[in-house]
Amino acid sequence: MKNLPKLSAEYLEAYKALKDAEAEIQHLEARLIEALQLSGVKSTVIDGHKITLVEGERPKYNTEALADLVSPALFKSVTKPAIDGKKFKAAMELGKIADDIAEAVTTKTPYANLRVTPSVAETIVPEKMKKVS
Repeated sequence: MKNLPKLSAEYLEAYKALKDAEAEIQHLEARLIEALQLSGVKSTVIDGHKITLVEGERPKYNTEALADLVSPALFKSVTKPAIDGKKFKAAMELGKIADDIAEAVTTKTPYANLRVTPSVAETIVPEKMKKVS
C-alpha cells in the first residue's frame, strides 16, 4: 500500500494534537472548576454554549463489611458475582476449566484499535520477511 507512510504520518500528527488538546482541556477544566467554586457560580455562558459545574460523589462500597453487617439473603440481593478474567484464563491454562466449559460461558467481541507508542528506531523488517529478488 503506497500511501501507508503518508496515512500513518497524518494519523500520528492528529493523535499528537488530540493528546495535546486533552492535556490542555484537563488543565483548563481544573482552573474553571476552581474559579466557579470560588465565585459560587454554577454555570457560565460563552459563545452560545452553557458550561455547568456538576458536583457529586461517587460511592465505593466495602462488600466485606456489608457481608458482616446484613443477612446473607440481603447481601445476595444487593451484590452480583462476576468472573475475574485473569483468574479464569489462569484456571483454563492449568486445566481446571475445560475448553468446552470455557466456550459455553464466554462471548468474544472482536475489536480493532490503534496503539501509539514512542519509538526510538525505525521499524525493523526481519530478514525472512524481506522481498527476495
